[in-house]
Amino acid sequence: MLGGLRNYLAHVGMFSRNIWLFLLAALLMGIGRQIFQVLRNQYLNALQLSGSDLTSVQGLNSLGTLVIALPAIVIIGRRSARSLLAVVALVNAGAYAAQALFGNLDLFRASAFCAGLAMGLNVALGAPFLVRNTGLSERVFAFSIQSAVSWPLSGFVGSWLSGWLQSSAQAWAGQGVRFMGETVAPDLFGYRFALLVGAAIVLLGLVPVAFIREDKPEGAGKSIKALLTVHNRGRLFLLGLPEMIIGFGAGLTVPFFNVYFQNEWSLGPREIAPIFSLMFLVLVVSYLLAPPLIKRFGPVKVILLSQVLSLPFFVELALGNFLWAAIVAFIMRQTLMNLSDPVYRQFAQEVADPRDRNSVAVVVHTSRQLFFVVANFASGYLIDAAGGRFTWVIVTTIGLYVVAIASELIILPRLDRARRYNTLALERRQAVAPEG
Repeated sequence: MLGGLRNYLAHVGMFSRNIWLFLLAALLMGIGRQIFQVLRNQYLNALQLSGSDLTSVQGLNSLGTLVIALPAIVIIGRRSARSLLAVVALVNAGAYAAQALFGNLDLFRASAFCAGLAMGLNVALGAPFLVRNTGLSERVFAFSIQSAVSWPLSGFVGSWLSGWLQSSAQAWAGQGVRFMGETVAPDLFGYRFALLVGAAIVLLGLVPVAFIREDKPEGAGKSIKALLTVHNRGRLFLLGLPEMIIGFGAGLTVPFFNVYFQNEWSLGPREIAPIFSLMFLVLVVSYLLAPPLIKRFGPVKVILLSQVLSLPFFVELALGNFLWAAIVAFIMRQTLMNLSDPVYRQFAQEVADPRDRNSVAVVVHTSRQLFFVVANFASGYLIDAAGGRFTWVIVTTIGLYVVAIASELIILPRLDRARRYNTLALERRQAVAPEG
């Protein structure tokens, strides 16, 4: 065991300066983003918006991520990661602050769309950046730790802060407070204050971003046509197909789990925040365990088994027998389904033709996001049709995940053969490089 830990730390010690700066920026921006994500839907719910209004805001956020997809291939090919990460931080912080300051549905929708544009760009540049700044030995560790830092670790801190900030500001507001020229109820003031703090933390991510140094992007002198050229379209389609199905299922449920606990179990922000914090803590551990699991079983088995094992927990969420069972099921479902995400992103980069890596990063994410967007809009109508209950939404998601896993059983072993060939070819090139 100690030998395994030493081996793990030795690989982490191989990370470059750029990787550490990228991880710190991801942590700070992730904390601010998670404060926002935990509270925004509850905030909109407190404003007494309908289920369809609430999901339209989330849908436009997802739509922004989708709209930037094709331009992102060109943008990340021509611009440095440092400049793009700075844009991401500024746009996200501005969009979050606008939604906190103004209780207007149209502004919520516009700001959510802008935040989606920024986050789509952020997701697209991450995987190619990690590949450029790591070697084969430490790459799997970089992908797993980046995933742990940018979502569950930052999510753990952000979820805890969200409940504390909202409840503390609400208590301070007493019977109400003057804010932006109007009298605001204490619970709404708590939401607005917490969201503004989240925006400020996102801005702190600019500090490590400023110290990232990279060579000129490879695509800086290329035409748009050259940057958009795909050299292996069949492989790109196969990588995207399972993500489309998973994306639709995820879009029905994932953004609304906080509302699930609010509607199904009558929990408030202070009770919901610890549930999300515990889920994120468990997910951090699972992400950190991913590299040794991949080394032992290979990426395909890790992806498939983690998804299959998540299904029984989703069934329990639909049944809703006991609160404690729903909490355990939620944590285990989130942990197992999300464990496959960094594994799949690295797998896709290693399967791809090296000239297609920017395109693969965008297409894999966009394949999921396209159907995630459609499902965001559909989810509200399903929830409203069920009288505010989540049963039909969850049952539909389970069916979609079963179809996705079946498609992966056919596709992934075939792609894994291509991945092993690419890895072997790269190792041979690296072995002869000093002699050249």
